[in-house]
Amino acid sequence: MKLFRFITFLLVLLGLAPLVRAHQVETVEFEFQVLEHQWRLVGEMDIAYMLPETRKQPGGQPLSREGVMKAAPEELARIRRETENTLRQLLRLTMAGEELPWRIEFPDFEKQPFALPQEMADWALLTVRIVVDARPGPGDLRIHWSGEEESELIILTSDSEDGQIVSIQPGGELVLLQIAATGESASVSQSTFGGWVLSGFRHVLPLGLDHMLFIFGLFLMVLKWRPLMWQSLLFTLSHSITLALCVLGWVHLDSKLVEILIAFSIAFIGVENLLSRKVGKLRFFLVFAFGLIHGMGFASVMADKVKGIPHAQLARPLLGFNIGVELAQITVLAAAFLLFLPLKKHTRKVQTVGSAIVALAGIGWMIERIWFS
Repeated sequence: MKLFRFITFLLVLLGLAPLVRAHQVETVEFEFQVLEHQWRLVGEMDIAYMLPETRKQPGGQPLSREGVMKAAPEELARIRRETENTLRQLLRLTMAGEELPWRIEFPDFEKQPFALPQEMADWALLTVRIVVDARPGPGDLRIHWSGEEESELIILTSDSEDGQIVSIQPGGELVLLQIAATGESASVSQSTFGGWVLSGFRHVLPLGLDHMLFIFGLFLMVLKWRPLMWQSLLFTLSHSITLALCVLGWVHLDSKLVEILIAFSIAFIGVENLLSRKVGKLRFFLVFAFGLIHGMGFASVMADKVKGIPHAQLARPLLGFNIGVELAQITVLAAAFLLFLPLKKHTRKVQTVGSAIVALAGIGWMIERIWFS
């Protein structure tokens, strides 16, 4: 009966595989600007994420920039209206605990002729400027992010030389500015590392089903902590390399090809588990090679979060994100061990059935991403 439950659990994961696209972490990104009489949040919003009919679609695709620019005036007005409605649902600004009113501006519509921001992949982005009239102190200017389960708020504070990049999870808040009784204001130096660790963790749990299945495939080859920890660390090292290289813009590979290769890595690990029961040098080489591929997949999300940020400021976000991914991998392995404990007498069956399901999931993803993406 326990073995039956275990197999049922894996089959549920397999059933979810075609429905879940990896690395679909939605973000809203702003640069915080302090002017003489105004405070501003300026950013480029993904229009698909702003519209209610496209924001909550699993694996939803962005809208076409060219298509949106050809839309009727009524549709463009609706996009502006829904963007404001969405942002008012997601974020609040307070000063000394008091809610601040803010207004929204759309600089793109002031251009003659009208044009959306240029984007290499033809994504439809809309420049947004949230404006607040500056208030005297004393007190803290805070931004509150309600967000949604899968969303993050990314804030670039201060100037480009010594500013901070902060990742805020749903339900979080950030002190943007502190104003003394004298009227002097100062940006707040605060810990941003933990937010990036949590961002990396959530990118695997619960959002990265394909990544979880790859780690689970490693578990099924050898049910011992020491070799699994070495594989996990080696995997993290390798995907950290390509994550950094891609985010810095030194390496680039077509995102669709990367997603296909990630699916191939899952299928390959499952098939190899069925053909071999011994961890040799080849397994460690494959884990490192596949880690390089998964790192490019991580980079597709991370690059969007830190777009336009000077390279000198990326060390802490990259380190925190990778630590979060490693902690999530260890959590997946620990959960797998707990799930396996009552099934020790069925070890060979668990390995065989589990590996077959992992292989089928990878093959299913490959088919979807090659022909139906």
